[in-house]
Amino acid sequence: MFTSHLATLTVGLGSLLSNVKGFEVPELTWISEDSSLPKVVIYNARGTILSASNWTRLDNINYGSGPPVTVDHMVGNVSEVLKVAQLAVVNFPVSGGSAGLNSSLFLNITQHANRHLCDPESDIAGGIMFHGTNTLEETAFGVDLTLNCSKPFVATGAMRPDTYISPDGRSNFFQAVATAASPAARDRGGLIAFNDRITSIYYSTKSNANTPDTFKALEQGNVGSFLGGQPYFYFGPSYPTGRPWFDVKNTTELPAVVIVYGHQGFDASLMTAAVANGAKGIVHMGSGAASLSPSARVVTEELRKAGIPVVTVTRSVAGTGMPTPAEGAVIYASYLGGPQARIMLQLAINAGLTIQEIQDLFEAPLRDAIYAPAPNKECEAAPVPEPTTSEAPKPTTSVAPEPTTSEVTAVTSAPAAQHSAVSAEVAQQIEESQHIDQEEPFHIDQHNGETNS
Repeated sequence: MFTSHLATLTVGLGSLLSNVKGFEVPELTWISEDSSLPKVVIYNARGTILSASNWTRLDNINYGSGPPVTVDHMVGNVSEVLKVAQLAVVNFPVSGGSAGLNSSLFLNITQHANRHLCDPESDIAGGIMFHGTNTLEETAFGVDLTLNCSKPFVATGAMRPDTYISPDGRSNFFQAVATAASPAARDRGGLIAFNDRITSIYYSTKSNANTPDTFKALEQGNVGSFLGGQPYFYFGPSYPTGRPWFDVKNTTELPAVVIVYGHQGFDASLMTAAVANGAKGIVHMGSGAASLSPSARVVTEELRKAGIPVVTVTRSVAGTGMPTPAEGAVIYASYLGGPQARIMLQLAINAGLTIQEIQDLFEAPLRDAIYAPAPNKECEAAPVPEPTTSEAPKPTTSVAPEPTTSEVTAVTSAPAAQHSAVSAEVAQQIEESQHIDQEEPFHIDQHNGETNS
């Protein structure tokens, strides 16, 4: 039978303690119409999904001043959710927009989720998170890299307040719970359920500042959608390539890492100024294939010698920068976006990884795919006929074996990845094929080296 008041737990960010020091997660209280249904925990960091407007039912601009919406209210409006799961709620004291949050929130959430979901004795099916959409991808990504079990963790929110004429949050809420309760959602890493689609937290970003159809993995695509309110997955269970795991059970804050945005006339002294102000690492948003200006590359080399890692990501909406066989001072972030690369770099520095180990962490998936020896290499040693004078030789290409996606890379001791050797001939071909931006003739980069959301 539905109870009108959900029993909830409130956890203060300032009281975050380590498990070693006796950190105790309060016992959860469940609301249920059927005790045989899967159990799902709601980690409530608020956001637009629990916001209201004092103005009109069309207000999706100046909302937030209306009466606060509670999870109790949301469940009352979406009572069908109790047909798919039993629910418990942990409230986190978040006020204002999500742009004002920091890593303390995701560390707090992940320590609770690890205890609730990942304990060997746990009978909980999964967890969902309410969060403001402006930085949802950051908090969710942090939890994704620090949750130490295969159970689903599903992030959701809303682009319209609950008072809107057609609020999207109610549907998103139901779909997130249905996903977390589904056995098919296991062994996939963190997920985002939003606007009838399921995407991987690892690759997702907020692509539109205004519309409900905002969370997308532009290159990697959706992993599923919803039919009759239930999740349908397009692919079998697998983890994102190269997704690591970090142990943060004793961590309450992370080292400072800043993001700088590369552009024409970029002032590379901003990078050294950030370090002087306490930054332990830098993420650089580079043009094209994550390129750095000549001055930024010089500063990157100087910072690396000083023990400060610089990771570069493309500022384009999709794609990646590509490292060449010879490793350089610049670290390429594969297909991660800037905010995601920042969090991974924070976690890597916090784990005590060396700069070389950090480079391996970010670049190994690309290097293993690009530079691994081709299968059946001995079959390629057969002599190739000399081309006739009227026919130019056609280059041959070999496809590296598909990297296994069912493994999660544990980053505890973080041994350096062992990269396959590349022949001098192949290396020369790669070097010669590097793209030269005609709009930057002096470019010498060789690639080596919230309203209330």
